[in-house]
Amino acid sequence: MAEKKTILVLGGGVGGQTAANALAARLGRGHRIVLVERETDFSFSPSFLWIVTGERTPARICKPVAALLRPEVELIRADVAAVRPSERFVETSAGRLEFDFLIISLGADLAPGKVPGFEEAALNLYTLDGASKIGKRLRTFASGRIAVLICSSPFKCPAAPYEAAFLVKDLLAKSGAKAEVSVFTPEPFPMPTAGPEVGGALKAMLEARGITFHPNRKIARVDAQAKTLCFEDGSSAGFDLLIGVPPHQAAKAAKESGLANEAGWIPVDRATMATKQSRVYAIGDAAAIALAGGKSMPKAGVIAHAQAEIVADNVAAQCEGRNPDAAFDGEGWCAIELGAGSAAFGSGAFYVDPPQMRLYEPSVAWHWGKVLFERWWLAPFGRRRGALALAMRLGGRLKGIKVRL
Repeated sequence: MAEKKTILVLGGGVGGQTAANALAARLGRGHRIVLVERETDFSFSPSFLWIVTGERTPARICKPVAALLRPEVELIRADVAAVRPSERFVETSAGRLEFDFLIISLGADLAPGKVPGFEEAALNLYTLDGASKIGKRLRTFASGRIAVLICSSPFKCPAAPYEAAFLVKDLLAKSGAKAEVSVFTPEPFPMPTAGPEVGGALKAMLEARGITFHPNRKIARVDAQAKTLCFEDGSSAGFDLLIGVPPHQAAKAAKESGLANEAGWIPVDRATMATKQSRVYAIGDAAAIALAGGKSMPKAGVIAHAQAEIVADNVAAQCEGRNPDAAFDGEGWCAIELGAGSAAFGSGAFYVDPPQMRLYEPSVAWHWGKVLFERWWLAPFGRRRGALALAMRLGGRLKGIKVRL
């Protein structure tokens, strides 16, 4: 009988939950699987956009982390203070935790304070509270200028700011409000990692709906009193309502782990997600994977999900004395909400040079695929079977995630 191992998973977001549950499915109680997460509840961030439109309430998209885990997973509520990969332990607010295998899924932290004036002027699209406040403001918005501001790259869920612009424009058109909606971004075109063809198509979709797109605008500061965006190139733009995507940064514990690059993200093997330290892996937003053309793998839940499955496969194999041979293929997908119950859908391969991405025609089906995925994710673990297959294979086109329950 194999010696019982301790597998420590840091972070209870999409990647961490997936890794822990996948390991439990493969190993049962033969080994100790521990998930460390500081929050009691998990908020499904893709649904923040529907909080903005009033189609969801916070209670509907928030669930206890414990309810989303298999019973074989041990949940420890704690902050991660320090990661000591070579010494095989992690310091947490609940004490020292030793490990045989470590999976770092600490995500990306929001850093709104890096842009002067942002916290005073902007409503943060990437927090549940911020999304709720945006929704409340929109319900009473009669006329004026709405700016969607992307402060810097990289940021989580590259489509989300553009989805917000589409949904806000649609919502206000239905209410009869006279709104001018604009997107300001340091990017040359939307979702640049997906390539110029997809970016050009999204830009055309924005403009077709009367949304003004301002590329290559790097924010310097926000003048809250004057309601003005001040950019590094000396230009400026006014607003009446500012919807913001704040700067992102690596979690402190990941940045100081000795595994990270200068930016704080953890470089990994693109196939296995292994770090430079044996039996230590990083997935999702915490990980750094270089792509062709100097770009990096997007920070998105679907990517974290797929990577978590690969790492779980390989860690389970090692625990059972088998050859770890699972490899992440670099594929990903994204449903892009456009309003009016419709969504576009993009999928493709990031590991080819150049990345090969395809944007499918907008459809009600893509929107409902996203709805079904939300319902599957937030269901108590025992009720997830069946719904997954429908949500993930809608139209026979979704691929890249293989989940075993």
